[in-house]
Amino acid sequence: MHKLFLGLFFLLATSVCSAQDAIQVVFGMKIKGVEFVYPFDEKNDLNHQLGRPNQYIEKVSWPDPEVDPKFESDGYYDSDIPPEKFVGGTIEKFRNQADLNRRYNYIKSVHLAMPMTNQYMYKKGLFLLRLDREFTPEQAKEYEIKFYKTVK
Repeated sequence: MHKLFLGLFFLLATSVCSAQDAIQVVFGMKIKGVEFVYPFDEKNDLNHQLGRPNQYIEKVSWPDPEVDPKFESDGYYDSDIPPEKFVGGTIEKFRNQADLNRRYNYIKSVHLAMPMTNQYMYKKGLFLLRLDREFTPEQAKEYEIKFYKTVK
């Protein structure tokens, strides 16, 4: 009985310790030029969904120098630019698959109704990667591949 308890404890402890967070996923993708990530909290989440029932539990956004015109030629990006002005990506982490799928389907239905707001979306595990429509399909594919390799 003690061995079973210790085995379960070890399994749970290693699962909790090895859990990825959204920032780890972004930097794990090793996207060229992505040097800073803005982590949202319950107060500054633009959608007011972070931490709410059946919504995402983490959210980060970043500007990408390949598509964000606010990057200067030397790669400088003013850190005072608010995250709602970023052109790049967002990762949301969910508590479970049901919440992730509900959010994915909701966003997809909005974009089907208003194609001018369309964006690329990829999901794996408990994470949803959203990329601005300014990315070319080829650039989005690079993100997709790196995202799928990074998320455990």
